[in-house]
Amino acid sequence: MGWRAAAETLLSDETFLADDFLRQLMDVGEVDLLVGISSNNNAKTIRTTIAAIEGSFRHYFARERVVIVNVDSGSRDGTSDIFLKRETQTDPNPRGLTSLRTEHRVVMRYAGEPSDSTAFRTLLAAADLLRAKACAIVSPLTTNLTDTWVRSLVEPVYRENFDFIAPLYSRHKYDGLLARNLLYPMSRSVFGRGVRELQPSEFGFSGRLASDCLNQNVWHQEEIRAAPEIWMALTAITGEFQYCQSFLGSKEHSATSSGTDIVTAVRQSVGTLFWCLEARQTYWMERAHPEPVPTFGQDHELTSDKVRINRRRIFELFQRGIADLSPILGSILTEETHKEIQRIATQGEPQFRFTNELWARAIYEFAASYHNDVLNRDHLIQALVPLYRGRIYSFLVEHHDSSPEEIEADTENLCVEFERQKPYLIERWKAKK
Repeated sequence: MGWRAAAETLLSDETFLADDFLRQLMDVGEVDLLVGISSNNNAKTIRTTIAAIEGSFRHYFARERVVIVNVDSGSRDGTSDIFLKRETQTDPNPRGLTSLRTEHRVVMRYAGEPSDSTAFRTLLAAADLLRAKACAIVSPLTTNLTDTWVRSLVEPVYRENFDFIAPLYSRHKYDGLLARNLLYPMSRSVFGRGVRELQPSEFGFSGRLASDCLNQNVWHQEEIRAAPEIWMALTAITGEFQYCQSFLGSKEHSATSSGTDIVTAVRQSVGTLFWCLEARQTYWMERAHPEPVPTFGQDHELTSDKVRINRRRIFELFQRGIADLSPILGSILTEETHKEIQRIATQGEPQFRFTNELWARAIYEFAASYHNDVLNRDHLIQALVPLYRGRIYSFLVEHHDSSPEEIEADTENLCVEFERQKPYLIERWKAKK
């Protein structure tokens, strides 16, 4: 079935895509490259985002058929109108290059609360209908997006036949702590592939992977709707796909970005990771040793500028959470692990340490209890939050004066500890508590 016939079929069916959006795609036809933007009141930054994408098209993909797709969740500041408006010059660093093909812009507006899964699924559908060979999603909240970033996310797919490109950023040593302390070491040890940015706001993927993900019957799952990018990354890792990482540099956020609170971040990312563990258990139980992930550029970079963090508040919330949730934690953790966490919660701040060994064991017991349905899964994930606060407090204390090299060495030690305890996860996974 050709792209136009496929689009006409969708137009005749009940679908999550608006008719106007489908007609815009039909007018575009097939493309080589697609870059998607999910927006919500981003009028102040959308021009910079477009400039970077267009600059990349002109400088590095001048002969390719290209499209930019904006999925906007009811912006009231005219974001999508700015997106559609053609500027006389959007490239901040013109080099006298122009595209030899037409660059299309397509927009879909939807009402209601912003939804990562709605935007993500819409962009996958657009890639599938347009038969895009290489795709990328970029965030309008990233204020220093450049044409080379877009190139780094698209080129490995388009010219090197990779299917998923995870970004690598230069981060402050206290930034990305959930990834450093849980998502990266656990996914590396369990799935055998160490993708550092498992929940990126910028990433690249092939049309082949987009079609595979679009056609999976998982979109009703809350865990997929919460963090679809984690699910796509693990789909690539556990499927017949090629994946890699590409270093982009320092990431700057818009001043209007509110960020995500710890409870929401843990619920979304860890909930999706645990769900993927269950969905892909046949794969990871057979993998004994981790393998390196191909990487373009350096594999990490940390900075150590001084920042102010209320460590005492984190520690108080940890202690209070362990006390308040004691009955729930007792149903999730083994008696030995629960007692050890209760013990360290009574320690004074200077002596407190949440060791790598205890942290890995506790996380694996949470994952096994999630699998064995010891209680409501959302409540289980939320019960992990105070433990995470304790681990982060311990990290901040231990690495108050550490160099980036020392922190990276500690991260490697944590990954090794997760790998060492993987047989324990399998044991707990197979046995009801």
